[in-house]
Amino acid sequence: MIAILVGSHGNYAKEALKSAEMVIGEQKNTAYFTLTEMMDLSMTIEAAEVAYQSLDKETGTLILTDIVGGTPTNVAKVLKKKEKNISLLAGFNMPLLLEALLNREQELEKLVVYLKELFEGTLTEII
Repeated sequence: MIAILVGSHGNYAKEALKSAEMVIGEQKNTAYFTLTEMMDLSMTIEAAEVAYQSLDKETGTLILTDIVGGTPTNVAKVLKKKEKNISLLAGFNMPLLLEALLNREQELEKLVVYLKELFEGTLTEII
């Protein structure tokens, strides 16, 4: 099962995962990191790394962030460069998160293609 890491400004990532579980039930192998007003860049990177390390990454990791070019996306890019088998999509919303969670039994590359096609125009793959 693909690991899913969600990152956002404020508590959006945390609350989106909680809301997704209300809709589709408890989800394993998920984590989140947030950027709050009290955090600097190094604190955000550390939070993302701790969240990432908590995951079972054997079949790959999908990182979803809120805003293209935002700090959570830039932090996720740091992780993507350091680690292997990570895909990063920016611009996540609740329907996208639900689709990712419901379809993560397939290969990471196939999941990314599926999500990009389904959410064309609202989602950006960060290479």
